[in-house]
Amino acid sequence: MNTRKTLKLLVQFLFLVSFSFSTLAAEDGAAFAVNGEQMDYSPPSGWKLAWMHGKQDGPFLAEYIPENEDINAWREGYLSVQRFEYPPVEMLQKLKENKTRIADMGLIQTVNKAKETCGGQHTPMSQRTNSFNNVYFAVGGGYCDKYGTAAPYGEGSFVAFAEGKKFFYRIQYSWRPKSADDQKSNLPWRITPSKAKEYLESIKAMSLCGGDEQPACKVSYVR
Repeated sequence: MNTRKTLKLLVQFLFLVSFSFSTLAAEDGAAFAVNGEQMDYSPPSGWKLAWMHGKQDGPFLAEYIPENEDINAWREGYLSVQRFEYPPVEMLQKLKENKTRIADMGLIQTVNKAKETCGGQHTPMSQRTNSFNNVYFAVGGGYCDKYGTAAPYGEGSFVAFAEGKKFFYRIQYSWRPKSADDQKSNLPWRITPSKAKEYLESIKAMSLCGGDEQPACKVSYVR
């Protein structure tokens, strides 16, 4: 398989895993226990697990919002953590030969998709890579000033892709201005410096757990 074809297939693969799951849990939306390697993290204080779907041993999505918010109409903040299975080994090898990584590709595709779906002006953030707690991360994001009826004053996000040993992960923190006046403040991202720092520090603190030779997970999806 030639490099160009392989990379095209990888882009298609990342698009599919980033925006859909083919197999849902028996009770879609309900919390369930997760097995194997995971990202360990602490949701913001006062936030609740609002939605979850996927598979216990495979890909899954967990979504958090503040306690008093509705998952279909939130404003204050949003966190999602997703786990994905890696593509075939030959695709990963082609990425390596082209001196890029799946986290980098995932972030690029996510930012490009956000730009395409924005109903107004999309302003991307700079994209950076780094290792936190011995995990490779690609971090970026952006702000869309018109994002449909759910976010009439826009929506901003920090997005990170992280590479585990068995799975890779997508982490997203988002926020939405509550009014036209709110939209005009804290330019260009419409988020206070203190809140931006809180979200980014949360991403930097995430680590791998639950897998072979990894510590036990502190995060729990069921009580």
